[in-house]
Amino acid sequence: MTPRTMTPKAPAAPPPAAKRPRRRGQGTDPAVGRRADVIGKLTVAALVLAVWELSVRLWLPDYLPTPSGVAGAARPTLTSPEFSTALGETLGGVVLGLLIGCVAGTGLGLAVGRVAWLRHLTSPYVSGLYAMPMLAIVPMATIWLGYSGETRLAVIALSAFLPCVVSTGDGARNVPLQLSELAQMLRLSRPRVVVDVLLPATLPFVVAGVQVAVGRALVGAVAVEFLASLPGLGTFILTNARSFDQDAAFVAVLVLAVLGIAARTGTEAALRRLAPWHLHVNR
Repeated sequence: MTPRTMTPKAPAAPPPAAKRPRRRGQGTDPAVGRRADVIGKLTVAALVLAVWELSVRLWLPDYLPTPSGVAGAARPTLTSPEFSTALGETLGGVVLGLLIGCVAGTGLGLAVGRVAWLRHLTSPYVSGLYAMPMLAIVPMATIWLGYSGETRLAVIALSAFLPCVVSTGDGARNVPLQLSELAQMLRLSRPRVVVDVLLPATLPFVVAGVQVAVGRALVGAVAVEFLASLPGLGTFILTNARSFDQDAAFVAVLVLAVLGIAARTGTEAALRRLAPWHLHVNR
């Protein structure tokens, strides 16, 4: 009986590589993708405006604003002295209040994020005030400061202060450990650590806080003008709405929306220029 010779088996062929599912939009020309995105957004906007116009003309009361009425009232409203005065009052208060609130909030946020005992003492109050709607303090602020621009400035500054404290504090507390260890190895002085390590690492959080602060500042300004009858876009909207000039009131509302979009675009552009690595990481 001859021993059976064992022939080595040929190695099994590797299984065919599974085809990766192609992501949506992968491989398409970026210009074509952007064009399709713009066309899609314009189509949605056209549908919304058409439904709005037809709904008012067919079923709703005549005094409600329509897209055609708002378009017709845009030029007379935007060029009127009343609107220019109101816009200047609101913008002046928002810019000054944002400057005060963001500078103070960013400074306190850096301190809160790096000093544990200060964070322990202030975090309950900052969190509580941040969760509180600013509308609640407007009646009290009118009693403390009167029906004047100081009330609007105080509400705007406080509205901008709190998100800057919270966001900057989070960023300062979560500086990457490698950066802190590198600063210790290089024996950087405390001012150099703040300038070269802490501020660059916290910058995206500072910009994020400013983005939130802009929206809250606009809301706070209009709320104060509504409740305290201060000159500004809020009072302009309220007066025209009560006079059944809804189209002019809606023009002012659109201006507020444009201001918010412009502020957000500006902060994103600043972040892209000052901290491009942040946008690259989060893309």
